Amino acid sequence: MQPADIQVHLKGTMDEKVIFQYLREGSREALAMLWEAHSGHVLNLAFRMLKNRDEAEDILMDVFVQVPKAIQGFRGQSAIATWLYRLTVNACLMKLRGDKRHRELEEEHLDVIVESALGKEESSDENFDPELLEMGLNALQAETRSMLWLKDAEDLDVKDLAEIYKMPEGTIKARLSRARTFVRNYLNERKTNFKKGA
Repeated sequence: MQPADIQVHLKGTMDEKVIFQYLREGSREALAMLWEAHSGHVLNLAFRMLKNRDEAEDILMDVFVQVPKAIQGFRGQSAIATWLYRLTVNACLMKLRGDKRHRELEEEHLDVIVESALGKEESSDENFDPELLEMGLNALQAETRSMLWLKDAEDLDVKDLAEIYKMPEGTIKARLSRARTFVRNYLNERKTNFKKGA
């Protein structure tokens, strides 16, 4: 099929099976459609994990450069978006493991994560300092922190996380539970210390 025919066939479609087929055949038009549909999400995830725009843009380019080769090993058993998340998370974690600089989470997502750990009423306590919340979250391992963020801030389900991190769903649930317990204990300890010092 010629490029012009591919464009006509792909135009207006978001059928993942069709896009997947053309990606495996090396279609630049299909890759362009994938970019148009998902590059913003990939960039957003990379930026929120790395907190650096230039590095996030590098990850974005790296991920899409990987696509033509990586798609050959993609069995199509999950959504393409989930597969792209996995490529992005892996690339970001490799970057984080090689980069010991302090990474901060955006304040707008702290509330969501803290609410999941403490409950709505406790998380609204005015005594919680955003800097302390960041300290608690940053004390988690990078992989666990990103897992917690994807679950609570991006609202991915456990099945998607299991696909992204290549872990059993039970392991994902256990790690999320331990992470929330850690954050809850960390914040409650600081809350107690705050009241003692008041």
